[in-house]
Amino acid sequence: MNNSQKQFIEAYEKHSDALFRFCFFKLSDKERAKDLLQETFSKAWEYVSTKGGVDNLRAFLYKILSNLIIDEYRKRKPVDSLEDLKDVGFDPSRDDTASWMNRIDGSKAIILLLKIPEPYRSAIFMRYVQGLSLGEIAEITEENENAIAVRIHRGLDKLRKLYNREKREVK
Repeated sequence: MNNSQKQFIEAYEKHSDALFRFCFFKLSDKERAKDLLQETFSKAWEYVSTKGGVDNLRAFLYKILSNLIIDEYRKRKPVDSLEDLKDVGFDPSRDDTASWMNRIDGSKAIILLLKIPEPYRSAIFMRYVQGLSLGEIAEITEENENAIAVRIHRGLDKLRKLYNREKREVK
């Protein structure tokens, strides 16, 4: 086994679960998410084996998967299913940087996250659930890091306001 193959296998073991969650979060279809994950690694291996290595394999994998998801969106309209998200262990309450979010349970966080507009939802998901850096998100979305940082900040603000509004309504 050569060095490229070894690195690729290590990347699969390290990133496949997170990539699957990312894809499943976007598509709400377990089987389709598995298919796209497999296709992602196939495309990545094809590129690496013919054109050589990439600087950031993690970001490269997310970019491939993001493009496949966009293609999937073009084929069908996605339907978000909270129950399916819970089944695969998606739990955005793991975010240690947003203490207000730690006070709510995972299912409430999922509901709130799905209520904010898409560009904010994806940025927050990639940053806090997937643990991607601003640079990696910028590379995946082909935007600059400042735009991503602003999007995350505004998205967290939207989540915080939504949480506080719903908390007041319950009382």
